[in-house]
Amino acid sequence: MWRICLLAALTSITWAENSYVVVIPTNFRPGITLSISVNILQATNGVTVEASLSKQNVVATSSKVFTAGRPGTMELKVPADLTSGGYTLSITGSGGLTFTNSTSITYESKSMSVFIQTDKAMYKPGQTVQFRAFATYPNLTVYTGPMDVDIRDPNTNKIKRITGLRGSSGVINSQMVMDTKPVLGVWEIEVTCKDQSETKEFTVAEYVLPKYEVTVELPTYALSGDSDVTGTVTAMYTYGKPVRGNVKITAELDYLSRPLNIHNTQPLVEQTLPIDGNTTFRIPLADIKRLQPNLNTRKLLVSANVTETLTQISLNGSSSVQFYSDAVEIEFLDSNPETFKPGLKYTAYLRISQPDGRPVTGNRPDVSVRTTVTYEYPFGASTPRYFHPQSGTYSLPTETFPVPASGVVAVQVTVPDNATEINIDASYDSHHKYERLTKSYSPSDNYIQLFLRSSAVAAGQNAQFEMRSTETSFNAVYQIMSRGSIVAAGDIARSNSKTIMFSIPVTSQMAPNARIIVYYVRTDGEVVTDSISFDVDGTFQNQVSLGFDQNQVLPGGNVSLTVSADPHSVVNLLAVDQSVLLLKTGNDVTQSEVIDELKTFDTIKETNSISPGPFFGGGVGRPMFRRKRSIFFPYPRYYGGSDAGQIFDNAGVKVLTDANIHRHIKPPSSMGGGGGRGGGGASGGSAQLHTDGLKEVSRTRSVFPETWLWSNATTSADGTAIIQTTIPDTITSWVATAFAVNSQTGLGITKDSTSVKAFQPFFVSLTLPYSVVRGEQVVLQANVFNYLPQTMTVVVTLDRSDHFQSIRVDASGVEEYVSVQETSTLLIPSGEAKTVNFAVVPVRLGKIPIQVRAQSTAAADAVRRQLLVEPEGVAKDYNTPVMVDLKENNTFAVAIPLTLPANTVSGSQRTRISAIGDVMGPTINGIDNLLRMPTGCGEQTMIGFAPDVFISNYLLATNQLTGDIKDKAVTYMEKGYQRELTYQHKDGSFSAFGDRDDSGSMWLTAFVVKSFHQAKLHIFIDDAILVRAIDWMISRQNTNGSFPEPGRVIHKDMQGASATGSSLTAFVLIALLENDDLQGSISQRIAASVQKAGTFLTTQTTTDTYELAITSYALTKAGNPTASDMFTRLDTRAIVEDGMKHWQKSEAPSTSTSHWKPLHQQSRSADIEMTSYALLVYTNTNDYTGGIPIMKWITTQRNSNGGFRSTQDTVLGLQALSEFATSMFSNNGSMHITVTAGNVTHEFDISRQNALILQSFEIPTVPGKVDVLATGSGLAVLEVAVYFNVEEEIEEPSFGLSVQLSDETLDSMKVQTCVRWLKSGSSGMAVEEFGVPSGFEVNLDSIGRLSILKKIEVEDRKIVLYFDEVDSNQICITFEVVRIGMVAKSQPVAVRIYDYYEPANQVTGFYMSQRLKDASICDICSDCGCTATSP
Repeated sequence: MWRICLLAALTSITWAENSYVVVIPTNFRPGITLSISVNILQATNGVTVEASLSKQNVVATSSKVFTAGRPGTMELKVPADLTSGGYTLSITGSGGLTFTNSTSITYESKSMSVFIQTDKAMYKPGQTVQFRAFATYPNLTVYTGPMDVDIRDPNTNKIKRITGLRGSSGVINSQMVMDTKPVLGVWEIEVTCKDQSETKEFTVAEYVLPKYEVTVELPTYALSGDSDVTGTVTAMYTYGKPVRGNVKITAELDYLSRPLNIHNTQPLVEQTLPIDGNTTFRIPLADIKRLQPNLNTRKLLVSANVTETLTQISLNGSSSVQFYSDAVEIEFLDSNPETFKPGLKYTAYLRISQPDGRPVTGNRPDVSVRTTVTYEYPFGASTPRYFHPQSGTYSLPTETFPVPASGVVAVQVTVPDNATEINIDASYDSHHKYERLTKSYSPSDNYIQLFLRSSAVAAGQNAQFEMRSTETSFNAVYQIMSRGSIVAAGDIARSNSKTIMFSIPVTSQMAPNARIIVYYVRTDGEVVTDSISFDVDGTFQNQVSLGFDQNQVLPGGNVSLTVSADPHSVVNLLAVDQSVLLLKTGNDVTQSEVIDELKTFDTIKETNSISPGPFFGGGVGRPMFRRKRSIFFPYPRYYGGSDAGQIFDNAGVKVLTDANIHRHIKPPSSMGGGGGRGGGGASGGSAQLHTDGLKEVSRTRSVFPETWLWSNATTSADGTAIIQTTIPDTITSWVATAFAVNSQTGLGITKDSTSVKAFQPFFVSLTLPYSVVRGEQVVLQANVFNYLPQTMTVVVTLDRSDHFQSIRVDASGVEEYVSVQETSTLLIPSGEAKTVNFAVVPVRLGKIPIQVRAQSTAAADAVRRQLLVEPEGVAKDYNTPVMVDLKENNTFAVAIPLTLPANTVSGSQRTRISAIGDVMGPTINGIDNLLRMPTGCGEQTMIGFAPDVFISNYLLATNQLTGDIKDKAVTYMEKGYQRELTYQHKDGSFSAFGDRDDSGSMWLTAFVVKSFHQAKLHIFIDDAILVRAIDWMISRQNTNGSFPEPGRVIHKDMQGASATGSSLTAFVLIALLENDDLQGSISQRIAASVQKAGTFLTTQTTTDTYELAITSYALTKAGNPTASDMFTRLDTRAIVEDGMKHWQKSEAPSTSTSHWKPLHQQSRSADIEMTSYALLVYTNTNDYTGGIPIMKWITTQRNSNGGFRSTQDTVLGLQALSEFATSMFSNNGSMHITVTAGNVTHEFDISRQNALILQSFEIPTVPGKVDVLATGSGLAVLEVAVYFNVEEEIEEPSFGLSVQLSDETLDSMKVQTCVRWLKSGSSGMAVEEFGVPSGFEVNLDSIGRLSILKKIEVEDRKIVLYFDEVDSNQICITFEVVRIGMVAKSQPVAVRIYDYYEPANQVTGFYMSQRLKDASICDICSDCGCTATSP
C-alpha cells in the first residue's frame, strides 16, 4: 500500500502546472484586513487575481494585478459585522493566467483586545475605585466606539453597570465609590465593546498601609547535601531608610512534608535576631533532615516577622528555596528542530546550567556527543509489498565540544544520507541527555533550512537570515507572519551558492513575534519550504517615557513631570504610594500584558511542549535564570515539520497552488514506537550640641493620599507634555507609569515605572488615640527621625493651646495643670529616631488641634493632627419639628417649650434651630446620617439606600434634582446596593445576618426586592437578583395565598409574633406589585402570586390597627375593590388633634413618674409606619385634602437628621412624605421667619431659590422656650433640636443591665455584661452598644460565641453586639479589653441596649474601673517627667 501512495505522490508532480502560489493565514477576523501573498510563477501577461470571502453569499471581494516573477500581497477588507460559521476563500486568476482555487478559512471572533487599569489593586471599604479602559486592534490602533462596564462583587452580583461609555481618545475613565461595609474579597470589573470583553480583578479588604517592606533573600537553590541554608532579611521604609527592631525567622518544609510533622504545629526552625535595615541568618538542616532525610525536590519556606522598635508595628516577608540533589542540569533547548534534513548539517543546542538556570562556573569539561544512526535495508526484488522495511543502526564517531561561558553548546551533527532516524546522547561529566530526531521527507530529496543570524531583532533594523539548501539556482519567496496577518512578502535573489545570506527590514507590525516562511518551486513542481519564528523588539510604534525633574522632593514640594510620546497623544498618568504596591500589584496595564495579548492573534497556538522564553520565536518559554536574569539567544523557534505540507500547517498558513506540496505518508508499521524527545538523568560623625539658631518650620504636613496622580495630558507638536504638580506630604516613594494613545500610531506604554521620593532627612510624626473624654489625661507621642549625616540636638515643641492643658509633675508626684508651650530636648544620632511624650488634659470638646514641632539647627518639621474630645456620659437629644403653614394665612406664630434633665453634664448642652422651605428638605440635607444608630444587619443597611430613592424621585418630579444632589444620592444608592448584597443567601433570599442565619427572611427579602426595584430608575440593579429573590418568595407561598416567615421574626409588628398574620402577606404583595414590570416568564409567576395574595387578604378579618393600615395600602395598590371598605374601618381609629391626624397602637400606660421626658416626644415606630401607610393610601386615591393633616403629623415626628426613630419607620415615612409632597409641590411662596431663643434673635428668609438650603444657627445653651413668628406664603419646616449628655439613666428601662469587672490591671481587664428583658415576652432584635475606656480596645478573640449573638462590629471606642432577641433569661458575655494608648484618669463608660425597631425600649448604664480612674499619668508613662521636678 505504501508503494501505491508513493506512486500517487509522484504522479501528482507530473500533473502540476507550476503557475501560481497563494499563501493565506489559516483564519480571519471580522473588521481586520486579510492579507494574501500572491506569487505568479509563469504567465503570458499580467494576471488579475480576485479574492472573495463567502459564507452562503459573498461578503467581501478584492482584486489586484500581479506580474510573473514579482511576488506581492493583496488585501481583502473583511466586514466588521460578520458572524461565526463556515467561510470559504476563493482565488481566481484571469488575463495572462487563468485559474480558480478555494479553501475553507476559519472565522475567529476576536478582533480587538480590551485593557483595564485601576488606580490600585487593593481598596479599603469606603474608598473610591478609579478605573480606565480602552480597546486596541491587532495593529494597536485604538477603538473609539462605546463600551459597557459591569462591576461584580465576590458573590458575582452585578453591583454597577454603565452602558455606552465613550472617551474622545478611546479611553474611558470612571469610578465607583465602595460602601463602608461591602462584601470583602476579590471584585471584578468587566468591560465589553462589540463582542470583546475583559475583566480586571481588585481586592477589597481591611488593611493598614505598610510603611516599610520586609524581604527575605535566599540562595537561588540549595543542595540536599548542604549542612545549612543562609539568607538575609531586609527591612526598609518606603522612603529608603533602614528599619530598626527585631526579626523572628521561622523555617519549615513545604506541604509535601507536613504529614511527617502532623502533631507538631511549631515551625521546624525558629530564630529571633536584631535587625537594623538587614541581618543575615543561618538555618541548620540537621533537625529538618531528621524528619525528612531526603530533601531532593522539597522546598524550604522561610518567613520573617519584623517588629519595628519605635512603634511595635510588625510586618512579614517570606521566600523559599528548593533543594536539588546535584548542582548541574543538562538539557536540549526546545528551539531545536525535531526533524533533520538529509544533506544539511543538523545543529542542536545543549544547555549546561545550574538548577537555577545560571551557567555553570569554574572548570567546565567538554561535552561528549555520541550519535546513533538508524537506517533502512534496501528492498529486494522478492520482498512482499506488505512487508515492513527492516532497519539497522550504527554509531558515528564520538565528538567533543567545549562549553562556552553562556553554557549553551552548539552540537553539530553531519547526518549520513541513508539516515531515517538519529539519536544523540550528550554527556557532561556524569550527566546525560538524549535527543531523538526523525527524517524530513521530499520526493526529490531537496531541502532548505533557515537560520536567524541577528543576535537581536528590533523594529527599524534589518533582520539577517541564512538559508542553506541542497541545490542551487532557484527563485525563493518569503512571507512574514505576525499577529495573525501577513505583514511582508518578497523574493530572495537567485544564487549559485547553497548558502544564501539575506536581510529583511523589520517593522513594528512584526513585533512582538514574527514567523518567516520561505519557499521555492522546483521545475518539476515540488514546493520546497522552511519556516522559523523569532521575537521582535519594538512592539509599540508610539514610544512613551516619563521622568521627574528631581529624584527626591520635600513633602509638599513642587515637582515637574515630563511625558514624551508621539505628537498629539493623550497620555494617561498614574502615580501611587509605593506602600500600596507592597500590598498588591496587577492593577496597571503593562507592556508585557499587551505583548502577551498580541500573541493571541497568531494563527498558531502555543502548547505546553513549547518552553517560553524571550530568546526564541513563537512566544514565551522557560526563562534562562531566576530572579529576572535573562538573555537573548540568536536561535529562533523551529515549528518545522517532516514535509512541506506539515511545515506550512505548523506555520499557520494555507497554500493554494497548482504546484505540488508534498505530504509524506508513512508506511504502515507493525512495530510500536513513539516519537518525541528523550529523557535524561544523572548517573550519579561628630555631635552638634548647641541649640542656638534653630531652623524655623516652613510648613505643616497634612495631605496623605494613597493615589497621587490620576490624570491625563495631551502632548504638544514636539511630543512632550509637562505636568507641574505638588507632591503629597507622605514621606515615601511615589511610583508613576503612563500609557498614551494616538489616532495614528496607536498605543504606547512606558517600559518601566519611574519614581520620585518624597523625603526629608528630618521629620516628626504624632501618635494619638482615636478619642478621649474630657477630664482624662492623655499622652501625645512625638516620634522624631534624624537621617541627617550628623548627630543633632533637637528641640521638640508642643504648641500651647486653649483646648488642652499640659500636666506638670513635681518631685513629690503632685500634678499641676498649666496652659503653656511644652518643649523637650533630645540628642538623636544620625540614622536613628527617638520619642518624646507630652502629657495633657483636654478642656474643650470636639476635635481639638494638636501641633508638634521638631527643630534643629539644620532642619525643622511640624505635623498637625486632631484629637476628638467627647463629653462625659452618654449623648442624648430630642427634636421638635414645626410645620410653618402660610398657605391659608399670612402669619404664623408658635412658642416651643424646652426642658433638660437635672443631671445634664455641664457644658454639653446646645440648641440648634434650623429652617428649610421644602417638606423634604430636612431629609435631603441629612441624607448621609438619617439615624444615629448602627446599621449592621440586612434590614438596617437599607437606610443608606431606600431614602435616597424617594428623595431622588421627589426632586426629579419637582424639577429640583441638581447635579450635586443627584451625584450624592446615586453614590449612596450604589453603596447601599453593594452592602445589602452581603446579606444575600445562595438561594437568592436575604436575611438580617446573611449566611449566619439558617434561612432567608420573607419580610426582608420582600423589602429588598421592593427597594431595589424602586431604585432602577437611578442606578443599575441586576434583574437576575430580583428574579431569584421573587422566585424564592413565590415558591414558599401557601396554597391559601398567604406568605409564611421561614426565618426569624425580627420586626414583630410587621411579621406578627407567630409569623402568620396578614401584615406579612400584605407586605410581600406590595413588593410583588412593585416588580410587575419585569420581563420574561417571571411576570406570569408574579401575576399568579399577586392574585392569590389579594384573595387571601380580602378574606381575612382583623382588628389590629397595623394590619388594617398595611392591608389597606396593599389592596389599594393592587386595585382591589375591597380596599376602600377596609380603609374606612381604619379611618374610624384615627386620632385627630391640633389639626393633625395619626394612628397609634394601644399600649399599657407607664407607671413610672421618676424618669424625665421631653415635652415633645417622638411616637413609637409602629405608629409612624401605620400613619405612613395611611398617607400612601390618600396619595394613591388622589385625596390630597384629606392627606394634609396626616402629612403634618408625620413631619412633626422626624428627628434632627431628617429621619425618624428606626429603619422601617424612616423608610415608610419618607416614602409617604415624598409621594404626597410631590403632588402638593408649588413653586410659589416666600416667607420671613423670626426666631427668639432666650436673648438671641435670628431671622430666616426663605424663597423658591433657596428652598432646599438648610439654614440654621446654634447656641451653647438651652433656653426655656423658643418663639417663632413667620410671615409670607407657602410651606416651610422649622426644627428645634436639643443636644446634651447625661451620666446616668434618665429614661424608663425596658432591659435589665449589669457590668462586672475582674482581673483589673493598668493594661487590661476582663468585662462581663449581662442583659435581660423586663417586659412580657421578648424584645425584637436587640442591639447593645458597649463603650470601651479611652486608650483601650476589645480583644475580639476573647468574646464567647453564643447562638443568639449574631454579629459583632467595632466602631471607634465601642463594640456593637447584635442579638436575635432578648427575653427574661439573663444573657451574659465576657471579653477582655487591653491598652493600646496612654490615657489616665479614665471616665465612666456608657453601655446601652435597645430594641432596634422600638428604640424607646432601652436602658443605658455606666461602668468604670477604679484602678484606671485612680491611675496617674506617671503610672502609665514613666517618661512624662515623673522622676524629677520639671524645669
